[in-house]
Amino acid sequence: MGSIYFNGSELTGQHDVNFNGVSMDNAYLNGVKLWTRHPYALDTLIFTVSFSAGGNCDSFISSTYSTYPLAFASQPAYTEGSSGSLDKRCQFTLNDGFYVSYYDQDELGTDSDGAGASNTGGTYSIYIGGTVSGLSHVSGGGGLSIAGSGNNGHSFKVTYSGQ
Repeated sequence: MGSIYFNGSELTGQHDVNFNGVSMDNAYLNGVKLWTRHPYALDTLIFTVSFSAGGNCDSFISSTYSTYPLAFASQPAYTEGSSGSLDKRCQFTLNDGFYVSYYDQDELGTDSDGAGASNTGGTYSIYIGGTVSGLSHVSGGGGLSIAGSGNNGHSFKVTYSGQ
């Protein structure tokens, strides 16, 4: 489909479109969705998070969540252990339109295509401890193509695809 114009401006998903003074989230023509308002430009890297071996999820749970609340279906939380525990696990769920686009585990390597833009959302577990670290796919969304845990640090990136 080609570009869509409204009042002479191309609709990219980043514009506000108002009809009779009301802001619209979607535009339809004859029952076909022509346009969706997006909170970010498509394929925008939203955030990168890094964890060192023996670290914790505190900053991710508080500041990453509060800075990018649209990316999350709910606030990330500890599911095993706590900030001061030797080994701990945190879980997070991404909203549709957001996906893990990059994952690096210092010992095991990198998955640079992540879950894939067509597999957005999903729940993930972060493992941090003295003997294990990593990220694993729990449900929904898409999976990771390298093992979820190893030793040392790890990082991941979340991207907005809009799908």
